[in-house]
Amino acid sequence: SLFYDQLPKTGIGSKALERVLRKLGQRKAKSGKYTMVLDPMTSGSLLSPMLSALYGSSLQQKNSFLLDKLNQQVGSTKLTLKDEPHLIGANGARYFDSEGVATEPRFIFDKGVLKTYFIDTYNAKKMGVAPTISSPSLLILEPGNKDLNGLVADVQNGILVTGLNGGNSNSSSGDFSYGIEGFLIENGKLTQPVNEMNVTGNMVQLWSSLVEVGNDAMLNRSWRIPSLVFDGISFSGL
Repeated sequence: SLFYDQLPKTGIGSKALERVLRKLGQRKAKSGKYTMVLDPMTSGSLLSPMLSALYGSSLQQKNSFLLDKLNQQVGSTKLTLKDEPHLIGANGARYFDSEGVATEPRFIFDKGVLKTYFIDTYNAKKMGVAPTISSPSLLILEPGNKDLNGLVADVQNGILVTGLNGGNSNSSSGDFSYGIEGFLIENGKLTQPVNEMNVTGNMVQLWSSLVEVGNDAMLNRSWRIPSLVFDGISFSGL
């Protein structure tokens, strides 16, 4: 927290212990396509390659899978992401970027349509375009109506991902592969803890398969990305 009187001071140790104990007995699950649920501690990690593809340095070097995609549909209609740099009392809020350019609220994705790039003054001159802003300030993904537990309860056959263990995303193609850990979801309940599995796919296809957004973003972060649900994602395990 930015303010001591808003800092949670109890229950943190108990929560940490709970997260450790529920990992006991982890093993691989069967390979196949599952509904993937991301918890709010992990969801930002799979958004990061989408944001990296919007930077002027990647665009100028033609090393972005979102090159020439402005005002095109690159995600599902559930993907509405805004930069809200002037939110009072929030991590990431600022009036100017690192170059002294004034910030302003802006849509990054509006119902899946790409609305802006992050082009600093240096790369703007090399590209012969107008600069926008060097980087996002405070990202807010438009929330849904349910928390993580509510989202999990709606899934019949899925995997809740609570951590990524290595892997990468190709900045030119958007293809990715990540090691994951988490829990098997069967009939709306968390059952077997899993690890040593991989999730693979393509970033544009992944975000086009976004079907639900939670309401449980972590407000202490400058990326307020809640729990997410994706349909038909490939996992490799047994």
